[in-house]
Amino acid sequence: MQARPLVSRLGNVSAMRTWSPGEVIVVQDVWHGRLWAARPVIVVDGDSDALVLWSPKGTRRKVPVSSRRDEGPEPKTRGERLARLLASGEWELDDSLWDVSNLWLLRDGDWHAVWVSFLDSGAHWGWYVNFQSPFTRTRHGIQTMDLALDIIVEPDRSSWRWKDEDEFELFEERGLIEPDVARRVRDEAATVIERIAADAAPFDSAWPGWRPDPAWELPELPANWDVI
Repeated sequence: MQARPLVSRLGNVSAMRTWSPGEVIVVQDVWHGRLWAARPVIVVDGDSDALVLWSPKGTRRKVPVSSRRDEGPEPKTRGERLARLLASGEWELDDSLWDVSNLWLLRDGDWHAVWVSFLDSGAHWGWYVNFQSPFTRTRHGIQTMDLALDIIVEPDRSSWRWKDEDEFELFEERGLIEPDVARRVRDEAATVIERIAADAAPFDSAWPGWRPDPAWELPELPANWDVI
């Protein structure tokens, strides 16, 4: 089957949809009208042009796995497996427990989110830049699509490194990410790297010292988590 490249239009949106702190919403990754992944998160700040979301360790989420109809050989790498699922359009969703607590900082129109990562003790572990299509708001939460490429940044911003650049390049080679989208992501990455070096927002923020409300429990997927 021919690969279908990523497009950034992700269904119906509610441009001014906002939420109150403590509300649970769903973050959906959507690929060509099909749900690729879903996770519940807690709203910290639901402003009209920005979002701050809490994704604590232990949260149960839905991730793509090979369909039972897939009788091909097991791919050698995670990137190969994901590329095959995306190209074929054949996947199922299974439970997975999230393994690190993150605070997500998102702005309307950005092709990335900045995650503030925490150790189990609550100490700041570092920064994580997740490149993704610009999010859109729905009745149940937000929709986006992870674009594989990431940047890991030390807590003091003294150094950074690429993560999963091989998967991003593989998706480009397979035609899963269109050239203009790939260029947009690389341009965005260059801008983010400049902001890291300059200690510019959000890397100059007080968010590493933030703590979740002790009354918050692990978020759970609501009954409508798979509605897109």
